[in-house]
Amino acid sequence: MTFTPRAAWAATPAPLQRAISEALGAPIVGHRNLHGGMSPGPAAALRLADGRQVFVKAVSAEVRAHNHRMIRQESTILDLLPASVPAPRRLATVGHGPWIALVTTWAPGATEASWTDASIAAVAAACRTASGHRAPAGLPPVAQRIFDFDGWTRLLERGPSDDWEAAHARPAAEVVAGWERWTAGGALVHRDIRLDNTTVDVPGRSAVLLDWAYAAAGAPWIDLAQMAADVVATGHADGPQAATDHAYRLLRALPPEASRFVVGLAGMWSIRAATIPDTVMPSISTWRRARSVALRPLVARLIADLNDPARGAGQNPARSAGQNSVSSSRSMPRNLS
Repeated sequence: MTFTPRAAWAATPAPLQRAISEALGAPIVGHRNLHGGMSPGPAAALRLADGRQVFVKAVSAEVRAHNHRMIRQESTILDLLPASVPAPRRLATVGHGPWIALVTTWAPGATEASWTDASIAAVAAACRTASGHRAPAGLPPVAQRIFDFDGWTRLLERGPSDDWEAAHARPAAEVVAGWERWTAGGALVHRDIRLDNTTVDVPGRSAVLLDWAYAAAGAPWIDLAQMAADVVATGHADGPQAATDHAYRLLRALPPEASRFVVGLAGMWSIRAATIPDTVMPSISTWRRARSVALRPLVARLIADLNDPARGAGQNPARSAGQNSVSSSRSMPRNLS
């Protein structure tokens, strides 16, 4: 995804580059500009004189203050994560004037354009590993990292934009109600799982989760639910039907609250597309709207299941196991470190 062109690494101030080199203890001898993401600031792979390759992202608060805050926030969070969490390690955070830069270890693998069976398996495993940890002290409850989950209610107040919303917005709002309660928990939650926030090492069947600025304490199924939504919204290499089927199967193995969460995400993207313009990233409203529309077949199916539990249980006997795990979403997951 590219919402706005990233500035080139060469655009960063020379004093900032020198500060990074000093913090890393080695001169920067080469770089490769990276693209995509939701920041107008530079991102690059840096090659150091000692042979290391590292990742850096930087931004000026004068260009976009939000991203400047997110780099500071992520820097703090990365230092809190246990070493067994599949995440990059922070090497340095440096500033110069309005500029800030975060340098991390290089994550092996690649960021794919579309989901595949292999990337779904690898990222799901990484999500389960992360949520198997107790959220470190200092992370907020996930309710403070979830925004606009009243989206369906607000869309009803504004008036549905088409026939699909007219038919589904009210039942969607009903299944999302009370989200602050049923998303609560003590597990480590990344809270921003998207394909472009991962690197996948297909031969190694592993993945690294990137961009931890929204990490929180919450229910251990949240990242898997968000991944299921992204499989549909970003797309699967085998097409939309494969994406929806993969997401549905994943959600059937989780507590019903995971399905409610996906319905909430669709409402969040809908209301944000309708009400939040962004002059720095003018294409983001179109992206949000497209994600919500892509989720419609899945959302309709999930609402039907949630309103008729017998229907859902009949489709997948494993659902009963998911029902039994609801209580675990409100307590500590097993094998916490």
